[in-house]
Parts: sequence; structure tokens; C-alpha cells
Amino acid sequence: MNNFIQALLIGLVYWLGTNRLWYGTTTVIRQPLVMAVPLGLIMGDIQTAMIIGGTLQLIYLGAIAPGGNIPADEAFAACVAIPIAIKTGISAEVAVSLAVPVGLLGVLLDTLRRTYASAFVRLADKAAEKGDGKALRRACFWYPFFAAIPLRVIPAFLAAYFGADAVQAFMNWIPAWVTNGLQVAGGVLPALGFAVTMIVIGKKSLLPYFLVGFIIMAYSGISTIGIAILGLCIALLQGNFAPATANGGDSDDD
Repeated sequence: MNNFIQALLIGLVYWLGTNRLWYGTTTVIRQPLVMAVPLGLIMGDIQTAMIIGGTLQLIYLGAIAPGGNIPADEAFAACVAIPIAIKTGISAEVAVSLAVPVGLLGVLLDTLRRTYASAFVRLADKAAEKGDGKALRRACFWYPFFAAIPLRVIPAFLAAYFGADAVQAFMNWIPAWVTNGLQVAGGVLPALGFAVTMIVIGKKSLLPYFLVGFIIMAYSGISTIGIAILGLCIALLQGNFAPATANGGDSDDD
């Protein structure tokens, strides 16, 4: 598959993954770990795509969209970082550090989308006043769906088509100490994602579990599946032996 076709398919993946046609599943589809599957198939290296996607997923693990405003475009970050990492062979840490500013750029693209989409809202209002269900459906779903093609496909296409060579030349030009700094920064960012997750959960009592899981993962050599099974067992034990609450505990007086 030539570079042009790959870049075009990546643009289509970004468009389909961020559209609002299937609104309830958009949050899941646009996640880097999910986007890594079609991107890996397009690039011919699913293993590397899943590694990069999983690392990116840790960054955006606790990200929320207050009021519908996304803090970063994780889908655009994945569509840029994963193909570049596969083509250039850069490490996951460097790919992540390059993906973060790209994700912020994606927020600007989403802001533009929301701006021109306001025109479709007015069309939907007029259709609702007339009681025209078909026109309302077109204004709410189909018009925004197809109007997003230039804004979604073109940036991802350009990044995938020209990005690999540009990034490779840039990586060859920058000093080694800068590359090492990017690797360190990329390694810290997943920890930041866990920290955001803890803030979102809002329970300090769960912090030791995160720390224990991190230590086991970093120093034990156990596979991710093994750690996941261990975490499930701990969760079940915690649920079985946790102190009974006042409302839900055993009551021998009844």
C-alpha cells in the first residue's frame, strides 16, 4: 500500500472515529487504544500501533469534556503519532511527547467544527417549527456528518503523508540530549494520566492500589494480563471483606 492511500485511509479513520452520527459510541471509538486497531491494519504493524495507542490511552485516561468542550483531541493525536512511530521507528515515549501538542491542535479543529455547525442548528430549528422530521434529521445528523470531511480528513491526511519524512529529518537533526528529554517526558505523561484519574475518582483511599499496581508492573516482570487478574482478585476480596455499611450491612436484629 503506497503512502498516499495510507494517508487517505488514516484521514477517513479520523473522520469516522470523531463523527457524531453514532453519538453514544463516539467517546469509545475516538480513544487511542480503539483507533490503534484500524491504524495498525493500515500501516501493517498492529503490535506497534497497540503499544503506542495503549501508551497514549494512559495520558487521556482521566480526561473529561466539561460542557462538551474536549481538553484534547486524543483521536487526532493517535492518527498522527501512531503512523509516524511505525514509519520512523521512534520509541513510544517520543511518539507520546509528539502526540500531546498534536492533541491540543485538534482542539482548535474541533472549535472550528462547532463554529460552522451552528448553521445547522438554525436549519434544525426551522425544520422543527415546520414539523419536517426528515429535514430535521438531515440538519442534525447528515449535514454535520459530511461537512466534517474537509476538517477531519485533510489535516490527518497531510500529517500522515508528510509527517513521517518531516519527523524523521527533525529527529536526525535534534541533539541526543533533547531526544532523551522527550523520552523522559513521554514516560511521565502516563503517570499524569493516572493522577488525573485519581482526581476524577476523588477517593484518596484508592491511591495505595494505584501505587502497588505501578510498583508490580515496573519491577515484577509480570505481564499485563497477570496484573489485571491480580487486580480483579484484590477488588473481589476488597468487596467481600470490606466493613459493612450502616445501610447495607448485616443486621441480626431484624
